[in-house]
Amino acid sequence: MAFTASAIFQQAMLNPMLGRLWTTAAPTTFSSLSADVINCALFGNTGTPSKSVSAANSCYAVDQWIVGNETNGGANWPAGGLPLASKAFAIDTGSSSICFSTAALTGNPVTVAAAFGCLIYDNTITVPAKQGLCYNYFGGTQSVTAGSFTVTWPTVGAVTNTVFNVTV
Repeated sequence: MAFTASAIFQQAMLNPMLGRLWTTAAPTTFSSLSADVINCALFGNTGTPSKSVSAANSCYAVDQWIVGNETNGGANWPAGGLPLASKAFAIDTGSSSICFSTAALTGNPVTVAAAFGCLIYDNTITVPAKQGLCYNYFGGTQSVTAGSFTVTWPTVGAVTNTVFNVTV
């Protein structure tokens, strides 16, 4: 992917609102971030991520997020990625942000070549498919040979490992 930044998919924000707060049905089978399995899949630098794609085109194994563009590390970071652990929401009162955070994610031992970023997606959603929540750019190519590959998300205010945040 031609990663240049990180972003939240617009459709990932619309689904809960349309399905819970509005009379329009949600476009996916979204349940909840706390109950659903949320995965992190690694990708190379083919294609260009866009936060404004349809819900269907943000999905894992669809559009530019196809398995052929994935950079995985074998059994300890397989195709499809690893599930996030210790998922939580918090409010950063300093920036008025609502933050979705998780523990750092490590595959060990792995060999990962040229990972530029990751897709965070809901592995539980089935319609239209495994919908993307956001994508995170690593700032350039990241590789490891027979070692640990760790994704640690940034800190927003006092909230550490923030996968994405929405400022209100």
